[in-house]
Amino acid sequence: MARTALALSLALWVSIVGCSGTREAGCDEPDRSCDLPPRRLGDLTVRTLRARNPRLAEGAGVNLRALRVTAIDAYDETRSGRVGTLWAQEVSAAGDATDRFAPCPLLPGAGGRVCAISMFSPSFSPTGYRPAVGDLVDVTGGAYNEFTCATCGAPFAEGNFLPQVASAVLVRAGVAPPVEPVAVTLDEILAHYRALMGVLVTVENVTAATDPDARFGEMIIAGPARTGLSLAPQLTPIPGARAGTRWDRVTGVVTYFYNPKLLPRSPGDLIGQR
Repeated sequence: MARTALALSLALWVSIVGCSGTREAGCDEPDRSCDLPPRRLGDLTVRTLRARNPRLAEGAGVNLRALRVTAIDAYDETRSGRVGTLWAQEVSAAGDATDRFAPCPLLPGAGGRVCAISMFSPSFSPTGYRPAVGDLVDVTGGAYNEFTCATCGAPFAEGNFLPQVASAVLVRAGVAPPVEPVAVTLDEILAHYRALMGVLVTVENVTAATDPDARFGEMIIAGPARTGLSLAPQLTPIPGARAGTRWDRVTGVVTYFYNPKLLPRSPGDLIGQR
């Protein structure tokens, strides 16, 4: 019995040491989670990132907890392999409710604020895990970036940037109920797209003002043709749409690339096309 107890004690000690960082053999998780001390909760929030007070340095790693995945780019619209970006958001306390949109939009009834971020070129833990819409994920490491397209030849106008985290590790943290999109108008997206960046929204009575452009298939749905709000098929095709096409309701993620854009995630986000 003594030998059995000793063997069990040794096995338990080996199990504990194996993920304590003292084991010489490497950990096979992408974020090296077996070789790191326990991470603290609440180190950073998407709200603090979006408020930029204080502003997180470019290239800094992140430690974001329990973000809800809202969209995943699995559609290679340009046939160039540019897929894999994920969008996720968190809900925090409403705080001062006098401004409906700053730093992130209020939920109905001022029940909280929804702040979002995109994640470019992530990896996953466990290694075989692939998130689905509705999953909760912890986001660790990587590099925070306020992408201005300065290397594209011409940076975005008016100091606009795309907030994102590049090359972070997404760790499975659970599953949440379906997210409720924030109801907005087209004019509100045009006026507040910076605060709405990455947020899942829904808009009623949408009409395409232009035919799909030849390069990306985007259609202007509000504002002037060159700088207005585009409906963009980056996450799903939008078959049969042209100038004059109408939808009773469109749900999608707000983003920006030289002009604000609304990205429906699937055909189910385009209701009542005619």
